Amino acid sequence: MTSGSRAGKLTNHIAFLDELRGVAALSVVLLHASQIFGFSLGSYAYLAVDFFFCLSGFVLANGYDQKLRSGGLRSSAFFLKRLARLYPMIVVGVAVGVLAAVFASEPHISLHDIPILTVGALLLLPLGLLAGQEAFSINSPLWSLCFEMVASVVYGSAARRKIRLWGDVAFLAFFAVALFQIVGIEGTIGPVGFSNWRTFLEGFVRVGFSFFAGVLIFRWNINHRVGRVPPQIPLFILIVVLFLPFSVPRGLYDFFCITIIIPVVVALAAAVPPNEERPLAAYFGLLSYPLYAIHQPIIRLGAQFQSASDGVIPLAITVSGTLLAAIAAAHFLFTHFDKPVRAYMGRKFFAKLV
Repeated sequence: MTSGSRAGKLTNHIAFLDELRGVAALSVVLLHASQIFGFSLGSYAYLAVDFFFCLSGFVLANGYDQKLRSGGLRSSAFFLKRLARLYPMIVVGVAVGVLAAVFASEPHISLHDIPILTVGALLLLPLGLLAGQEAFSINSPLWSLCFEMVASVVYGSAARRKIRLWGDVAFLAFFAVALFQIVGIEGTIGPVGFSNWRTFLEGFVRVGFSFFAGVLIFRWNINHRVGRVPPQIPLFILIVVLFLPFSVPRGLYDFFCITIIIPVVVALAAAVPPNEERPLAAYFGLLSYPLYAIHQPIIRLGAQFQSASDGVIPLAITVSGTLLAAIAAAHFLFTHFDKPVRAYMGRKFFAKLV
């Protein structure tokens, strides 16, 4: 089967892949809510970011590999398409982050740092590290979008280069060895990519392995080799990975999940036949990116409200209301901003761009 015919068939599976993206996004929201509000969750939801990276590599290879390799799409046009896909919500996420920094009275963000944090976030540069904070402390999930953009640039630049099988294997093995060293140093993959300069640089390995693994799942046609898969299987595995704690060293668990389990989940999910409608799950898949981009500052504002109420309102009610507010805001932004803006840019700038 040619890569072109693979791409045509895989387009039918994107809905279920988006469903898993929605589950992963919700897990990140719950993780940040537990950290900011101070309740125990006991999950490995930070691994959702590695799932995002792997899924992104697969989806981009599915959508653009043939076009980039054949010259039907220039690398510059691909970069612009990625900017148009990611940047509208990045701008909104930064704006909401600024509001949270101003009104949430957070001790780790001083008012005189907000301009440099804002500029850094808009440019996807880790300028927060220069202020002694996390890389993107104005809205911390932006760190993964920074590395997503880097991975897209590298992929778009290198997609036309033909690499033999042994070269792909050697490259992936290099990333795996480096990743093993990193989890050994840090004890977990959780802070890798944003907490300090060392972990920020380590983030290139984190995104490199998972993104490249996703690309190879498509190029090696792995999803077709496993046959038809019921949707319950990859969904169950992903939920177990993200939410069920195991009594094993965290670093080893992270490494095993990133290098083995998460690529398996992506391959199995891509093998799910497109014959089962799951409208609610698909809806959360559509909201996953807007929700991911804005949820953290909204949760910070919710925590500020809880603090200002001095415990009058039960924590469970504030947390639930905050999460519903984040989902409602994501819905509004998706329907009234992100989707129409991207559609307009597609018609205006990309219709004839090759």
